[in-house]
Amino acid sequence: MARMIEVDEAEWNRRQALAAVAGKIVGNPSARKLLEQAHKMVDPNAATPVLDAEASHLAPINALKTELSEEISALKKERDDERRKATLDALAQRQTDGLQRLRRSGYTDEGVAAVQKLMEDKGLLDVDDAVAIFERHNPPQAPATPGGMNAWNYAANIESDSDKGIQNLLKTKGESDQVVMGLAMEALNEFRGARR
Repeated sequence: MARMIEVDEAEWNRRQALAAVAGKIVGNPSARKLLEQAHKMVDPNAATPVLDAEASHLAPINALKTELSEEISALKKERDDERRKATLDALAQRQTDGLQRLRRSGYTDEGVAAVQKLMEDKGLLDVDDAVAIFERHNPPQAPATPGGMNAWNYAANIESDSDKGIQNLLKTKGESDQVVMGLAMEALNEFRGARR
């Protein structure tokens, strides 16, 4: 036989309202799931039929998601590694081409080695940048001119009385047949005299 207890009317109304709300929650599948989650939070050992059924249905899907996620990560890493390798290979090829271009432009093996060392020391990737720095720190020597500054100016180096024929040739710029024939005859006579 059931025992009778006295309950305050306000308490009774509160419990009735709570029971009505609980009935509505249990009647709604989404709300019931949330109620079971709340129950599981306060009592981890509580039986939660909706959550347990959902977990058993989702277990293969979650395993597949994990596997796909790992595969996608592996593919991304592989793609990134391939890009990195392609970038490094392209950079190495540009450096090789740049060093060959230096050799073709007249750099010695020692000069190319010095540019390579500068690139390593300064962390430079571009050969042209390294050459610019190298040439700024090691300017090329001025070309040697024989006999001073006017050595290539032949007209200035001819003494006035020593060779009138050459002076006349320079004055006429080789366009006077008479001057050219005179020099040619003089050269032939010297040659014939040397043969005797």
